[in-house]
Amino acid sequence: MELIKLNNNTYGFARNFKHNQKIRASFNRLTESVFGFSLEKWCHDGFWGDYYIPYSLLHNNKVVSNVSINKIEFDIERRRKTGIQIGTVMTDEKYRNRGLNKYLMEKVLHEWKDQTDFVYLFANDSVLDFYPKFNFKVVEEYQHSKTIDTHSASSSWIKLSMEDPTDAAFLMGRIKDSTPIAKISMRNNVSLIMFYCNSYKKNSIFYIKELEAIVIADFEGDTVYLDDIFSICPVEINDVIHSISDKRILRVILGFTPLDDSGFEKHLLKDRDTLFMLKDKFEFFTNKHWMFPVLSHA
Repeated sequence: MELIKLNNNTYGFARNFKHNQKIRASFNRLTESVFGFSLEKWCHDGFWGDYYIPYSLLHNNKVVSNVSINKIEFDIERRRKTGIQIGTVMTDEKYRNRGLNKYLMEKVLHEWKDQTDFVYLFANDSVLDFYPKFNFKVVEEYQHSKTIDTHSASSSWIKLSMEDPTDAAFLMGRIKDSTPIAKISMRNNVSLIMFYCNSYKKNSIFYIKELEAIVIADFEGDTVYLDDIFSICPVEINDVIHSISDKRILRVILGFTPLDDSGFEKHLLKDRDTLFMLKDKFEFFTNKHWMFPVLSHA
C-alpha cells in the first residue's frame, strides 16, 4: 500500500481493492455510515466488475475517505461514447475538512480526464460549492412526461422476482441484449442496473408478455414512474405505457429521454441531485434538454 502525507498525517492509499476482503469490509462500513447501503452483496453476486474503481485513503487500517469512478458506455444519439461518472464521494465524519476528498478528486481527474469522452457526477445540495473548484460546471437536465388519456392495461404482465434465479437470469439477458429506447442509453453495464434491481427497485420489475419487454416502473397514486424498458426488438414507449396503466393512472414520468419525444412534455429537473460535468467536455449535452437515465446513476 502506498503511503502519503497530508497535513502532517500519514495515510495509506488503496485503489481497486475488490479482492482485498479487509479493505473492502472497511469501505462498506463507511458506505453504510454515510449513504446507508453496502456493496458487499453486489460484490458477492459477481457484479463488481472492472468498470467500478474506488480510490480510498486509510488511517489506522480503516477507510476514512473515498472517491470512486464508474466507466460507463453510452449510445448518445446512436453514437458510442464513454463517460467517467464520479461517485461514492465520502469521508468519515471525524476526518472531514482535512483535504482528503480534494486529494482523491485531483488524483482521479489527473488519471482519467484525458482517457474519456466526458467526466460527470451528481451532487446533493450540501456540496454544490465543492465541485466547481475542480473545473466542474452545473448542467441542466430535463425530464419527459405525459398525461394518459387512454387506458388498455394488459392482463399478461407479471412481476419478476430477483430471488428467483430464472427471473434474475432472464432480466440480465434482456438488459444485455436490449435495443436502445433513449437518446442517452447506457450500454454494457448489467452490473449497475442489477445494483438497483437487487435493492431499491427489486419490487418494481415487470414483464409484459404481449410486448416481450421488461419494464422497471413504480406506481405512486395516479402516477407511474417508468425508469427503463428492456426489449430485444424495438418497442413503442406508448404501447408500454398503455399496457401498464389502468384507469387510476393519469400521468407517466420517464426516467430517460425517449428517442421519439413527440407527445411528451419536458420540464427542467429541480427535485433531485444536480448534474455537474467537467468543463470543455460537455458540448454534446448543451441545450439538448436531455437527462442521464436514472438507472445509470452510480
